[in-house]
Amino acid sequence: MTGNVGEWSELYTLFKLLADGKLYAADADTNKIPDIYYDVLRVIRAQGSEKLEYCRSSDVKVINADTGEEMCSIPVADFIAQVDNLLTGLKSKKGSKGAFELPEVWRFAESIKCKTLKAKSRDKADIHLMVHDIMSGRDDTFGFSIKSQLGSPSTLFNASGATNFTYKVMGHQLTEDEIKTFDEFKKFKDKFDYLSSLGTDIEFIETDNKTLDFNFKMVMTEMPKVFAEMVKLYYQGKANTIAELTDMVADSGIISTIDNKVFLRHKSKELLTNIALGMVPNTMWTGDYEATGGYIIVKDDGDVVCYHIYNHNAFKNYMYANTRFDTPSKTKHGFGRIYEENSQQYLKLNVQIRFVK
Repeated sequence: MTGNVGEWSELYTLFKLLADGKLYAADADTNKIPDIYYDVLRVIRAQGSEKLEYCRSSDVKVINADTGEEMCSIPVADFIAQVDNLLTGLKSKKGSKGAFELPEVWRFAESIKCKTLKAKSRDKADIHLMVHDIMSGRDDTFGFSIKSQLGSPSTLFNASGATNFTYKVMGHQLTEDEIKTFDEFKKFKDKFDYLSSLGTDIEFIETDNKTLDFNFKMVMTEMPKVFAEMVKLYYQGKANTIAELTDMVADSGIISTIDNKVFLRHKSKELLTNIALGMVPNTMWTGDYEATGGYIIVKDDGDVVCYHIYNHNAFKNYMYANTRFDTPSKTKHGFGRIYEENSQQYLKLNVQIRFVK
């Protein structure tokens, strides 16, 4: 079995939760909060047509969820040992972008009836847990999305043809030679510095995909315009983090409220939360969350913590403080070139959102 760091991290999360029996909450800086945790009663994992339940007590029983058959029983100590093995293997591969094998770890995974590294999922939840909440005294099942800091920073908002934004070129009609010069610059900051030297600016016209436009407007009517202005500032080289760009747009006067920064910080957090828990660009967003629990973070020291939607403030503050814009492939997504329609020049820009680490 081969997989990348993110895929092996999903298996690591399974091992770690069953080894520890607890999932701790985290503050906005991913620090464990010792007094807030959830007892892990079982982990539910779908693979192919089969759904398994890993029930934890004095040992871990693997149950076929459809038939109720007990398939095997494994001492918790075995999971503790494999957590260390898998973490050692993952750290040795840190920075690796390709797939790799961890034979000893996979032999243990097969012994507990795993057939795949990544659990089958049709939504944003990578793992489902039945936990006991010590605060409410209830046992509930939640879906969590897993993000690993052991590999390259994960992508939150994936770029596609559906994430293009169209801008009108203003102030100066570029000649063919000037467009050629614009295209020759490799860095977008240099492209925009050149446009500025020509007395040229760009103005947002539309979100190319109407579904994405609708999804943004579920946050607020002005969100497409605000987000597009953040994208523009990013490509001008002003900043790359969501927090910095949000404040820059607030200062620009693009909206007018009693306190633009307070308002837009809240709206950016709301947008990031929607993206994290269910919203995707090309599917109409209904406002329902798919990852009903929140996020599980595999930290670079091997610790596993969570942002549960019960602790909504910590979750949204984490998202806001730990996300940034990133440049996707220009050729793949068809943006970054000035073109002309009906004697008017336009420029498309595209972006993806990635975690800082």
